[in-house]
Amino acid sequence: QPTLQDRERSREAAGINTDLGLHYLANNNLEQARMNLNRALELDDRYAPAHSAFALLQVRLNNPREAERAFRRSLELDPDDSFTWNSFGSFLCQTERFDEAQEAFDKALGNPFYLSPEQALTNSGVCLQEEGKVAEAEERFRLALDNNPQYLPALLEMARLTFDDERYLQTRAYLQRFRDHREHTAETLWLCYQAETALGNREGAGNCAVRLKDRFPDSRETAQLLELERRGR
Repeated sequence: QPTLQDRERSREAAGINTDLGLHYLANNNLEQARMNLNRALELDDRYAPAHSAFALLQVRLNNPREAERAFRRSLELDPDDSFTWNSFGSFLCQTERFDEAQEAFDKALGNPFYLSPEQALTNSGVCLQEEGKVAEAEERFRLALDNNPQYLPALLEMARLTFDDERYLQTRAYLQRFRDHREHTAETLWLCYQAETALGNREGAGNCAVRLKDRFPDSRETAQLLELERRGR
């Protein structure tokens, strides 16, 4: 019979292996991630974060049944884990189980100790967009930015959404806020070019076009821009 000290030692080792597994997962080393996460579960199969991380690995390996089983086991062991509810919500959205996905996001958001509600709010908004519920999605993105005005994924989603809705001044504002906190990407420069063109700001559009071609010459967005220029637009 393992002593309390043995169990604590096993849990600590399971935690280290889980962290390593997540590190390798983030770096796309799936085989090493699998080894560490299997080791974590061998050490302590009641350690909820190990099941949660194992679920994320199974999502990457395109094993939805295994992923769902691991998510549910993790949440059975720790029903208040907002990080896992958020990840589970994204997984359910990918499998087009939209109502269940929103329930999972709401579970994440229902925990007053959740440190990053902007993540679940943004993922919820992305999922609502998948369903075609654009107004509800916008509400979620705005709530995410109320929680954290610097949250880049929500700023980017609002830039995309307002552009699609032809609210180009708002697109400009969201892109400026994005740029305040990180360098432009190929996508944000392409959005900038299109929004400034729609606003009749040729100089602003030209600046974005030059930066896009200089910094991201091989990007899909640069190819689209060159095609527009070739057609004399």
